[in-house]
Amino acid sequence: MGFFKNLFKKIGKKDKEEALSGEWEEQDSSVPANLDDADVRTVCVLEALGRMAEASDRVEEGKDEYDAVTSLLVDMEKIDDLPKQLRLEITDLADNIEKLERKRRELLLDSGKMSEKRIQEIERLEDSMPEGIKKIREAEHYRKLVIRDLKRLDAERDSYRYRIKEARITIENARGVAVICAGAMIACILLLMVLKFAYEMDVTWGYLIICGVGAVTLTGLFVKYSDANRSLSQLEKIKHKMITVHNTVRIRYVNNTKLLSYMYMKYGAESADELEEDWNTYTSEMGARIKDRELKAELEYNYDSLTQKLEESGVKDPQIWTRQTEALLDPREMVEVRHALIARRQKLREQLEYNKGIAEEEGKRIKDMARAYPQYSDEIANIVKRYEH
Repeated sequence: MGFFKNLFKKIGKKDKEEALSGEWEEQDSSVPANLDDADVRTVCVLEALGRMAEASDRVEEGKDEYDAVTSLLVDMEKIDDLPKQLRLEITDLADNIEKLERKRRELLLDSGKMSEKRIQEIERLEDSMPEGIKKIREAEHYRKLVIRDLKRLDAERDSYRYRIKEARITIENARGVAVICAGAMIACILLLMVLKFAYEMDVTWGYLIICGVGAVTLTGLFVKYSDANRSLSQLEKIKHKMITVHNTVRIRYVNNTKLLSYMYMKYGAESADELEEDWNTYTSEMGARIKDRELKAELEYNYDSLTQKLEESGVKDPQIWTRQTEALLDPREMVEVRHALIARRQKLREQLEYNKGIAEEEGKRIKDMARAYPQYSDEIANIVKRYEH
């Protein structure tokens, strides 16, 4: 919620500007044109604050993962700078672990259901795999809901565009017919005056008929015009609300897509079903091997020894390197791991920057509302304060 602080410190009372209404995709940072309506004003500010809060939450969630990846990169630098003798001891332990893990993999490869590369990938993420499957499945389900909402909003948008167009046409037609009717009445009255004064004809009934017909016609046109104008005003309000809802849903869709892209890359799968199938195959193969228990016990001893050595060397997260022994043995693999971590950190940075941008944009949007309508700036500031508490 740090984005909310000092939101109104730079809002000037003399800075006024017209808010321009745009198309659907251009409404993200514009100021609504009808903030004189108290309900619309409150809804606009609260919706902007809601998007700021959601973006801020996403930033906080991403920072933990970003810090973890950065910590791994720092640990890699420390390992590279270890004294030669200590590095040899760590390499021996890593070699023992690699040999024991290779024996475990050989047991699994007997069935031929998994490649050695895929087994290594799952081994490195073994502890987090069930939770990863759950998160991906939830994110995929959420994506379906968001896409459904976007399609529904698109359909409603087209419907309201058509209704707004029809209302505007009705208003223009009523105005045009009224002008024609008034002109016809004037022409008829002039004709009756000519008949009366030039030919001394009694045109009293003519005046009455013209005035009566004209009054009925103009009254009907006025009622039709008023109904269409009232309907247009209501439709414009609904359209604005749909735009803000669509923007909120679209931000959620982008966040969900980026999250799934990162999770797919991290777990090496294209869907939760694929990842779950790999995980089930992996666990069933592992459980089918009795010898695996013996190998695992020996591995635990080497894991603990390697972890202790790395802890003594100042490595912050030594447990991870028990799953990255190949990188400890092969400098080229260490480079590959570093590149993979840098790529993951870049994706996280992009997601953090995107959400920071959303929060800043919504903060600017609220500021712009207060600048464009300085008479409501105190009310807008109070809404922000209430939302923070």
